[in-house]
Amino acid sequence: MDGLLFKIGITLILFCIGWAFGRHIERKHLNELEERERELAYIRVDTNRFAISESTGQLVSSNVVLSHDYFKYIISMIQSLLGGRLTTYETVVDRTRREAMIRLKLEAQKMGANHIMGLRLSTTEMGMEGGMVEVFAVGTAVQSDNSQTSFL
Repeated sequence: MDGLLFKIGITLILFCIGWAFGRHIERKHLNELEERERELAYIRVDTNRFAISESTGQLVSSNVVLSHDYFKYIISMIQSLLGGRLTTYETVVDRTRREAMIRLKLEAQKMGANHIMGLRLSTTEMGMEGGMVEVFAVGTAVQSDNSQTSFL
């Protein structure tokens, strides 16, 4: 009986340590995302499929894959049994989407562009248990001012 209690205690301690480290890493990533989003806020993004610009454009794309930690995996399994929103997955998808947008803007910035037209995002669940999320972002980067872009 003492051996069983010891194993349960060790499991709980490791679980709590994993939760704390996962939480710390997630908060650190969110803070980095906010800082980089502020730096790249000057690059406009639109999703209009039929925008026309007098500037030449170039295709830019980015791809990001993130996985959740073991704690979030266990919590999401419990939530999926009970039904309702899987908030643990929502944060992973949000972080992945934001990272893909930042990388897309960085690609546009390298080319000297200040506008990304026709943005498209594609989200894919990866892994046997769905533990990873991939977001693929693609758009057309152009150097333009507001007067050069028109919509059909």
